[in-house]
Amino acid sequence: MASCSLAQRRFMRTLTQAVVVTVVLLVVPLRAQPTELPLDLNFDTATFFYAENQTLVEVYLAIGAASLSFEANEDGFTDEVEIHLALRPAAMAAPDAATTAAVFADTLNLQFQVADTTGLAQGQYFLQQVRTAVAPGEYVLDVNVPTTADDGQGTMSLRRDLLVPDYAPDGRARLADLTLASSITRAADNADPRFIKNRLDIRPSPSRLFGIGSERVFYYTEAYGLNDAVAGGEYTLLARVTEANLTQPIEGMERRTSRAVRSPDVLVGAFDISALPSGSYFLRLVLLNADNEALAEQSQKFFVYNPNVVREDLVEDPLAEDYMTTLYASMPADELEENIKHALVIATSRERSRLNDLPNEEAKREYLAEFWRIRDPNSSTAINEARRDFYDRLLQIEERYSTNFGEAYETDQGRVMLKYGIPSVIDPRRSNSELRPHEVWEYENLPGEGRSIFVFADLDGFGTFELIHSDVTGEESRPDWRAALRR
Repeated sequence: MASCSLAQRRFMRTLTQAVVVTVVLLVVPLRAQPTELPLDLNFDTATFFYAENQTLVEVYLAIGAASLSFEANEDGFTDEVEIHLALRPAAMAAPDAATTAAVFADTLNLQFQVADTTGLAQGQYFLQQVRTAVAPGEYVLDVNVPTTADDGQGTMSLRRDLLVPDYAPDGRARLADLTLASSITRAADNADPRFIKNRLDIRPSPSRLFGIGSERVFYYTEAYGLNDAVAGGEYTLLARVTEANLTQPIEGMERRTSRAVRSPDVLVGAFDISALPSGSYFLRLVLLNADNEALAEQSQKFFVYNPNVVREDLVEDPLAEDYMTTLYASMPADELEENIKHALVIATSRERSRLNDLPNEEAKREYLAEFWRIRDPNSSTAINEARRDFYDRLLQIEERYSTNFGEAYETDQGRVMLKYGIPSVIDPRRSNSELRPHEVWEYENLPGEGRSIFVFADLDGFGTFELIHSDVTGEESRPDWRAALRR
């Protein structure tokens, strides 16, 4: 794929949600019943030294408050969620099936209680954190939530490959994983013990989404082996924030700090990201010796959603008569071709036919300028909102549906989301002994179509979800789609 332009590099985790504002309310262990779909659940992990041949694994969970189905009782409003965690050796590390039993398993029976639900909104999350110590190696972490759906009880399943390093002393400097957090403070006497580490109260952000309401990215990690790797008693911590596809720091977002050698050394800091435009970024840490040589490095990707911050190099001059022409006139040829492919996803049949008749590259540049100019809902503003929203959505799709076999927008799910927008409801039905894994997407009101659905199914068992039915004009239609799901 040709590299995307800076305009395309803007990314937000979800177009319809506000940015994470962590809410840690009352979480009480209680026997839970299956929850209703869809549940907004994010999870992340980090690893740290624990003991010889043992590494500490932390699992961070965030449950969207607005996705819970609260019911009134005498104490306010409550909902219950049951979450199953299982950490198993990866198949390549343990080919013998008998050894794939979970090395760690836990069931979280949670009750969420609030006094009033009127203040709950998208972007507010309940936090959970679980710790366990395991031998270093390659693992698979499964997170399963029993659910209820129209066709009966099922399971919402999330999975992540997890490499658990061996941090035992070996003469080298090492950095543990980076935990990104919405806040890190000195632990008070009454602080929740689940989130305390080295006398710090660390509230992780499993979605790694920051911006409005969460303007600072906090980080926590630990450095090991410095006594053996560093001479002279001091080393330098280099911390920087970069664009996701670049290595040089953003102006004003690089810090060098001299630190006394100790092992382990707890490294904590924060960056103010309130002035960063929406997009994907990396927080990068490097340990340097006296010769400015890198001893150890660690990085973590995160996302910023600041819709009110406009990237300076994307400001469209309302006085410029033809900004779109200027934009495409300076675009490299390979990127131009990629932009043509993007436009074809939403082009009308007439626009498709016209594209086939374009004689040269210059004509394609003029075509794209006109394509987006006519879609601009307000030509008097400094931004072409239609194009901006399209590429924001494209970047979200790239994050969700990228494969090794093609572009994300060329998958059925990616194409549908790019063309029609974010569904009102995504109903994942992944675990059912009688039906193949599938998803049902619902749109409340598509222009010219009204209430519409799309059904995607993994028919071959390889994890690729193809469109098998929709009631939208021109899309794949299979009235007996339910029969096609039967195993």
